[in-house]
Amino acid sequence: FGGCGGCQTQEPHTSTKKTSTLITSAPKSGEIEGFAIASCGMCNFNYRGSRGCSLTIKIGDKVYPVEGTSMRNHGDPHTSEGMCNAVRVAYVSGEIKNKKFYSDSFTLIESPE
Repeated sequence: FGGCGGCQTQEPHTSTKKTSTLITSAPKSGEIEGFAIASCGMCNFNYRGSRGCSLTIKIGDKVYPVEGTSMRNHGDPHTSEGMCNAVRVAYVSGEIKNKKFYSDSFTLIESPE
């Protein structure tokens, strides 16, 4: 939990619900949970770590290929809101290790109606 340190609460910070934060940097532990930018790495993030289209997340300036799910698991990547044509927001949890994101959960956020 971030903060300025000004509040000198003695209560422990515990979380019983999912976070609503945008992940802007990966912690040293590699464990992440929150909102991340997601798209095709080659088409939208200039990622050259794979030979073709692949699902990636972007945290800060770093792009991580996603293991555990694929673009096709989240619809046709070539529609107007598909991963090759749009940069999306996803709620993710998992771990970053060896420059890859290993997904325990990956849910695209849908457009409001």
